[in-house]
Amino acid sequence: MVPFDSNIAPMRWTTLRPLVRRILAPIMRIALDTHVVMGDVSRVRVGERVALANAILNVSSGMITIGSRTILSPNVMLITGRHNFSEGKRVSVNPGFDDGSWGGGSAEVPSEGFDITIGEGVWVCAGAIVSGGVTIGSHSIVCAGAIVVKSFPEHSIIAGVPARLIGDTRNLQTPL
Repeated sequence: MVPFDSNIAPMRWTTLRPLVRRILAPIMRIALDTHVVMGDVSRVRVGERVALANAILNVSSGMITIGSRTILSPNVMLITGRHNFSEGKRVSVNPGFDDGSWGGGSAEVPSEGFDITIGEGVWVCAGAIVSGGVTIGSHSIVCAGAIVVKSFPEHSIIAGVPARLIGDTRNLQTPL
């Protein structure tokens, strides 16, 4: 076994770092900036400098608006899609409404009324889910794994299942 020389390793990494960045940057850009829009992409409005790290945006039942400088961390889902029920069953399960479509068609899935609006400067952490009909105010944080089913004002820190208000971003102090 050769002893580790702490003087050599940092020099090698410093030399290799620019090359590694040139090689990995395009791959990471694809992995981190890839997102899926389920439905009509024209129903998504995105501000400037927004990060959509492999998010799922479902616009089946409404529009999605995301303010500038908002970050959607990996595996965030914004889901406007809803399914109508009749007599305790999804509409398409009832023989009188079945139009033969896979998802229940227009009788089961409303095409509007469940918009999602996310303000500017919001950070939606990994794995969070935001359901239709919700507004998240600017400069808020949605904690990892939260399931947001109601609206919250600006500067909210939101966590839990279902999500609830746990703090105010104006009380956070991060050293620069």
